[in-house]
This record gives sequence, C-alpha cells and structure tokens, in this order.
Amino acid sequence: MTNLPPLGPVPGFLAAARHGSFTKAALELHVTHGAVSRAVKQLEEFFGFELFERRNRGIYLTNRGRAFAAQLETLFNGLERACEELKAEPSSPRLSVSCEPTLAMRWLMPRLDDFHRAAPGTEVLLSTAGGPIDLSEQGVDLAIRRSDFAWPGRYHHQSLGREPIGPVCSPAYWAAHEHTPKRLLHTRTRPTAWTDWKALSGQTPNAEAEQYFDHFYFSLQAATAGLGLAIGPFPMVQDALAQNLLVAPYGFTTTPIDYVVITRRPPTPDSPTQALITWLTKALDLPRS
Repeated sequence: MTNLPPLGPVPGFLAAARHGSFTKAALELHVTHGAVSRAVKQLEEFFGFELFERRNRGIYLTNRGRAFAAQLETLFNGLERACEELKAEPSSPRLSVSCEPTLAMRWLMPRLDDFHRAAPGTEVLLSTAGGPIDLSEQGVDLAIRRSDFAWPGRYHHQSLGREPIGPVCSPAYWAAHEHTPKRLLHTRTRPTAWTDWKALSGQTPNAEAEQYFDHFYFSLQAATAGLGLAIGPFPMVQDALAQNLLVAPYGFTTTPIDYVVITRRPPTPDSPTQALITWLTKALDLPRS
C-alpha cells in the first residue's frame, strides 16, 4: 500500500472538488480555509502535480484532479455502503426517517401501523424536521420533504406527488360565516400559504380579520377549534375531514410543490427504503405532475 497518499487530507480535497471552493469546503467540514488549502497542497506534493488550477481568485479542477475526485467519490460511496451493511440488523431492519413536522403528526404517525403490516419486521425511527438536511451527519436514511428548497445534487430524490391545498374550517364556523367575511388564519412557517392559494385558485374570500400563529400545526388546530379559515394541505387535513372535524368549502387546488423522499443514493428494489417509498406513494395517493 505504498502508493496510497496520506488519507487525512482526502476529505478536504473531496469537499473542495464538490464545491469548487476552499471556503465552502471549510464551512462543510467545520475547519478553516487554510486547513483545506493545506490538505490539497499535501496531496499535490505527494503526487507531484496540481489537482486544482488557481486563477482569478477561484479554483478549478485539473483533468487529473477531476479524475481523482470521481474515483474517490466511487470509493467513498462503496465504503459508506459497506459500513451501513455492517451496522444493519438483517433480522430487524431499521429505517431512520425525518419528516416534515405537521405531515408526521397529522398523517404519517396515524398510519405507521399500516406500513408495519405492509413491511413486517421493519422498524421506523421517526424524527421531525423541515427543510434542508444532512442525511449522513444526522444519521437519517431518508427524509420526507416539500420540494420548496434545493438539496445537494449528490442526493437521490423521488416524488410522491403534488401537494393539494385549500382553506379549511370547522363545520360550525362555516355554518355561521358562509355568507359573512371570514377570519383568515396564517402561519409564520408558511407565510405565503394564503397568497399562493389565491393565485392558484383564483378565489379571494372576503376577510374581516387575520390571525397569525407560530407554526402550521397551530393554525390547523385553530381552524378545528372554530377560530377561522386556515390553509390546509390535503394529507394534513384528510383525517379531520373524514371525521367531520373540518370542512373544505372551497375545495383543493393542486400546487407545483411536490412531496419528495430524499435518500443518499437510489434504493435497491427489495430494500426497506424502497418498501417505505412504495407504501408512501400509494397511501398518499397525490396528483402527479
């Protein structure tokens, strides 16, 4: 193994190759710009040629640097798979799943028993979060998200369908206010929800007042309690609609936003990850683009 370079600098080189920037690589690795620069220099000294061209205050992979980075990505992906397989428990597979909080509470958790029946023996370790995620750093196998942000290009993603949204309220509130101005309930985590729905549906309910809540979940609870109309994504309100706790007097409008599953790499056909994705797609039954 005398031909191997020092392995310590390799993560710095790979991060710089991915970002095309020592500064961004340093931020990813939580080290200094100088540490990444020294790591690359150490590898260049070992090989005796440059891996990056430095020009106009930017860095650009050389042909040999690009080929080396591609080989390293393949090797590290294989190493990561080997480590995952080593840690896995074949008799009791576990899936660590990160899900949008309101979707997890109002749709996924009430249906996990259905998935356990569809995939016996697979344990789901559920956590809640929204927006960007580092799957490796947080030890997550897959993330369920709305497609309203950019995720790393190295990740695999699969659409579960488009998100339908519409105003919802309690039956008693609608009976009392069907022909009067309405109180519109907003959430600070999705501040444009009403604006988006009005633009998509072409409808503009007459509003007498507006009220704001810190989280989407709270606005839906307020609607259930009869405080006004809230924008409800269909999966998050479908159980309440079925139980007549909510009504959707304006119906639902399909948005350009998808629910997506994000994974480190494409799942194999017989894997627990693919079993969950297949079940999610069928259970959500959302419009397709």
